[in-house]
Amino acid sequence: MNWITEENYTRDMTELVEPYLAQRREEGSFERIKGQPIWYERFSTDEPRGIIVISHGFTESVRKFAESVYYMLQADYEVWGIDHRGHGRSFRENQNPYVVHISHFSDYVLDLQYLTEQLVLPRAKGLPLFLYCHSMGGCIGAWLIEKRPTLFRKAVLSSPMLGLSFGKIPVPVMYAAASIKGIGEKKKEPLNPVSAFETSDFEDSCDSSRCRYEYYQEKRKNDRMLQTTSPSIGWGMESVKACARVTSRRQTAKISIPVLVFQAGEEAIVKPESQKLFAERVNDCRLITIPGMKHELYMTDSDVLIPYWETVFKFLST
Repeated sequence: MNWITEENYTRDMTELVEPYLAQRREEGSFERIKGQPIWYERFSTDEPRGIIVISHGFTESVRKFAESVYYMLQADYEVWGIDHRGHGRSFRENQNPYVVHISHFSDYVLDLQYLTEQLVLPRAKGLPLFLYCHSMGGCIGAWLIEKRPTLFRKAVLSSPMLGLSFGKIPVPVMYAAASIKGIGEKKKEPLNPVSAFETSDFEDSCDSSRCRYEYYQEKRKNDRMLQTTSPSIGWGMESVKACARVTSRRQTAKISIPVLVFQAGEEAIVKPESQKLFAERVNDCRLITIPGMKHELYMTDSDVLIPYWETVFKFLST
C-alpha cells in the first residue's frame, strides 16, 4: 500500500493520486426522478476482489474522498461514489447554492438504492458489494441496510450521523422551533443566513489533519459545486426524524450483515451516545472509538489514518 503522508502531501495528491484516479474514473448521472439528475463516479481496478459504494457526509461530495478511493483501489476494490442530491454535481431542490435542502430524507436512501441496484449490480459480475459511509451518509447507509438487508455483504459507518448534536439544546426543543419557523417554502431557507461561500478555520473544522484540510479547501474555493456550507430548516427537520428512525429497535433488528462503526473521540457534530445505542441494537456490530480525533476520521494524520484503513480492509476481507 502506498500511503500518502504529511510530507509533501499536496504535491503527492496532485502529481500521484489525482492522475491515478483520472485514469480510472468513469463519470455519469442517472434520473430516478425525471429532471433530477444524480451524479456518480466509478473507479475501476484490474482484478477487483469486491466493490465499495461510498455514501458521503453533509456538504461533501465524492470528490472529497480522493485519498480514500486511492487506498480502496490499491486494496483491489472497485469503487462507486454518489453525490447525494443537494450536493456536488447532483440536483438541487433550492436556489441558494450554499444551502443543502431535502424534502424527504428517504430520497437520499432511494437514490443510493437505485445507484446500487440499477447501475452497480448489473456490472458487478458476482463480486460482493460493501458499503462505506461517513456522517450523514452513515444515516443514509443505515437506513438502506435496514431496508435492503442483503444488498451489501458488510457495511462501514464512519462517524455516522445517528443523532444530531445541538449543544445544550434538547433535540425536541430544536425540532419544535424549526417546525414553527419552517412552514411551507420557508423550509428551504437556511437555519442560519448564508449568501456566500464560508469556511471555518482549521482549528474549528471537523478535521484533525491540517494538510488534508487545506488541500480540500483549495478544491472547494475553485469549484462552486463543492461550496455548500449550511443546512436548510427542512434538512434539519428531516434529519432529526431519520436519526430517530434508523436507531429504533424495530429498524435495527432488520440489519443482518456485519457492521463496523467508527466513533471520533472528540466528536462535536453528531451524538456518540446514538452511535453506541445503534451498535448495541444491531446484532453483529463492532464499535471502535478513536481517541483525540475529530469528526472526519478519514481526514486525520497518517499515524491514525493508516491503522484506520488497515482496520477497514481487514474487516472487509475476513
